Amino acid sequence: MTTRIRLRRMGSNKRPFFRVVVADQRSPRDGRFIENIGKYHPLDDPSVIEIDQSRALHWLRVGAQPSDQVRNLMKKVGIWEEFVKERPSADAGPAKERTSKPKLSKKAKQKAEAAASEPESAPLQEAAAVEAEQAVAEPEIVEADAAEAVEAVADVPAEGSSAEEPEPPAADEPPAAGTADTEDA
Repeated sequence: MTTRIRLRRMGSNKRPFFRVVVADQRSPRDGRFIENIGKYHPLDDPSVIEIDQSRALHWLRVGAQPSDQVRNLMKKVGIWEEFVKERPSADAGPAKERTSKPKLSKKAKQKAEAAASEPESAPLQEAAAVEAEQAVAEPEIVEADAAEAVEAVADVPAEGSSAEEPEPPAADEPPAAGTADTEDA
């Protein structure tokens, strides 16, 4: 049978007070208990903490485990420090501190794994990306120069070619007969 030193809630709605009891671990919070060893009134100002030191030390010596709240109360009263003097290993044992792990989404985990798996090749990939950008930019310039050269060649008629473009009409010549002015209509 595992025994615990814990709080038993009593009092009315919104006016609780607690008894510090030694109980079987399997019994309900406000159910059967072995011994009442103190009381705790949190709403009083200052709060009342009364724990029978000799009985609490007796139960601690025979192996009863205090709950976290009762351990805090015993530290405030000074009972826990006296017990730790007798058994220094008791202070390191049952106190469980939870460490919070950063919670990541699936995408964030994948990115972290990818970054962790290839930290050495990352600078090489960045250099390759810069070179690729430069290589892509240079052909565009070359293509643009080639396009301008083709246009320039097309604008200049070759010598001796019979197909000449008609010259634009001079400003002093009247328009051709096929075009009608909008005023006549």
